[in-house]
Amino acid sequence: MVASSKRTAAEAGFSHSHCGIGQTLHNITATQASNTTYVDGTESNSMNAEGSATVTSQDWAVAESKSSRKKRRKIERESDGDPSISFFKTRPERVDLKALQDLVLYILADGVAPTWLAVKNARQIKKVVVLMVPALDQKMLEDSELWNSISEESEMNSMSKPDESFTHPDSTAQAQHPASADASAIISPPEADSDLPPQPKLRDSLLRHIIEVRAPGDSRINRVHSPLQGMLIAPFSESTKQREKHGKDEKSFQAVRTPVVNFVHAVSELREAEYPIHPAAFADPKDAQLEKERREKTGQSKSSGWVDTDVSIFKPRILPSSSPPKSHDFLTQGLKAYALDCEMVLTSDEKYSLARISVLDWAGRTVLDRYVKPALAIKNYFTEFSGITQEILENVTTTLGDIQRELLNIVGQDTILLGHSLESDLNALKLTHPFVIDTSIIYPHPRGLPLRSSLKFLANRYLKREIQKGGMSGHDSVEDARAVLDLVKLKCDKGPTWGTLDANGESIFRRIGGTLKMSANGEVVLKTTAIVEYGTPERGLGRDATYKIGCANDDEIVRGVLRAAHGDSVENSTVAEHGKEDGAEEKRTSHSGEGETQDHDQTIPLGGTEFIWARLRDLEAARGWNTLPSDSFLAPASSSSSSRPLPSDQTDHLRSVMRQTLQRIYQIYANLPRRTLLAIYSGTGDMRPLLRLQNLQAQYRREFKVKKWDELSVKWTDVEEQEMKKECERARRGVGVLAIR
Repeated sequence: MVASSKRTAAEAGFSHSHCGIGQTLHNITATQASNTTYVDGTESNSMNAEGSATVTSQDWAVAESKSSRKKRRKIERESDGDPSISFFKTRPERVDLKALQDLVLYILADGVAPTWLAVKNARQIKKVVVLMVPALDQKMLEDSELWNSISEESEMNSMSKPDESFTHPDSTAQAQHPASADASAIISPPEADSDLPPQPKLRDSLLRHIIEVRAPGDSRINRVHSPLQGMLIAPFSESTKQREKHGKDEKSFQAVRTPVVNFVHAVSELREAEYPIHPAAFADPKDAQLEKERREKTGQSKSSGWVDTDVSIFKPRILPSSSPPKSHDFLTQGLKAYALDCEMVLTSDEKYSLARISVLDWAGRTVLDRYVKPALAIKNYFTEFSGITQEILENVTTTLGDIQRELLNIVGQDTILLGHSLESDLNALKLTHPFVIDTSIIYPHPRGLPLRSSLKFLANRYLKREIQKGGMSGHDSVEDARAVLDLVKLKCDKGPTWGTLDANGESIFRRIGGTLKMSANGEVVLKTTAIVEYGTPERGLGRDATYKIGCANDDEIVRGVLRAAHGDSVENSTVAEHGKEDGAEEKRTSHSGEGETQDHDQTIPLGGTEFIWARLRDLEAARGWNTLPSDSFLAPASSSSSSRPLPSDQTDHLRSVMRQTLQRIYQIYANLPRRTLLAIYSGTGDMRPLLRLQNLQAQYRREFKVKKWDELSVKWTDVEEQEMKKECERARRGVGVLAIR
């Protein structure tokens, strides 16, 4: 006999209309009584099987199997219980960043359950906020002196009543989803039940689960991969893999013609690719000043012979001309695009100097093709790569200054420069320009930066063209520039996702945004996502997010996160959405093409989005982690030294920034809607010691090709190799926090 239990008809899901004709007769004579409903949802009258007597619904029951009863009780517990996190005893000492991404996909999309922690009542987690805080470490998180110095006002505000200046016609909905014009005015939604056990202090709840997070990378070759891509590029879902099985690349690809301006790189992409950055590229003057100081230290300033193109704002703009807009090509939209390639030689200062430059316009016509005489003596012509010989440069009188002046005459506010690993060419030209498109970035390497596919590979893969076949006679810069131009044109014709299908993932915003959910009114809709980032997030990895919120400082990041979490109210949508000072409108404008939605003008529905990614930057800047090593790191005396010339962590300014960063983290957590998971990660440790050693190794390899061992300024031995391996492991060690509000 199967074990069973009894439950009422109401619990079984039967309505009383299914109880026989006796119920119908009773309804005729006692309509009012039969329609009376108690608070518990059961009706006051029901009939027995024969319909001859009136009994309560609890007087009869339906048989229920043991497994069904267990399943029902589990669902009932999950529908009422708060979500929580607990770690398994078998969890690893360090959690890979990919494991955090898997946790997000498990909660919000179709990911599998993690094997290193248990999420109780995971279905009750309605939102996930991922906050990247570079330069954050465990010592700072556990610094009681810092926490004690933070004002307790935030904790008091999180328990206070809503600010009456933020009201909504539906007061109940507003209480659950307060609007957000100012982070200090946003409050945590009230507890659903007053008889719940008292919650621990918010700070303790926030810091309960601190974990060590390992950044993506390859320790065998001493490489640390991008922590941005590590979180924001997710593995393909099973449905995507199935689609790719039935048709790959050209056969199944749906082309979407896209203006070339949409591929101009954001500052974050340029910084990650180690570009010298033009002052106009920064929306925040503080960032521009930091970059200016970095360029001074690394010899990339005007005093070292560098020039910046005549551009004053960060968005390409068509200059007045006689041609009407209707005559403009859809892909260029009246802008000028020049493909550029340079050939270099090694000079006596152990640096690469310009020896040839080739520039092609959008139509493929050669605009500039000149040989250049370096100012210093040439030590190596690298003929097998550059195609440059002593005979070619013997009678050349053109100087780098001449080329700079020519470029400044043709490159301006309406110009986009195209190239492959273009930062090398710009370094040789000693020139910066804010609008660049790099084919090594728009056709990403499957494993992400810092790895890049070669131009020869991309030309063969996507253009079906063999280039750089000169052998000992070297490369042809005109041929390389033409390959770059054709790759960019192909990208514009096919769309943003062309050339990325060979990569090992898709945007996490697209993955989550393709997941269905049940809306409040019972409709099946897609989940929504948001990115809250400095500058113009729609240019970079956030282009697939439903909402892109551009910010100028960390305080705006806090407001943007809370706005995305709660949504915009009717009255405050304008203030909450823009959340910026007067005159900052232009820095929020996206480079949209024809028919593209201006995301900054959209209102986020009340209730907010399901997934939010954001990044705080002040701490990184204060610690100097966003500054690449200067040339002093290449000094021979430092090659075997393990000392780290890092700024002191005990300065008053740094302590102030650390305190402000913790305050902002706490502010976000305290004001999130209930049942929201906050996942914080630092990305990496301090990368500067590793970058110093990588620069030393690169210089050694350059010199080793042309010098005798005794003449090397840098000698790379097993001591340096082992030191670099240690620094790579240190750089990959970050910190993370998991907390459910």
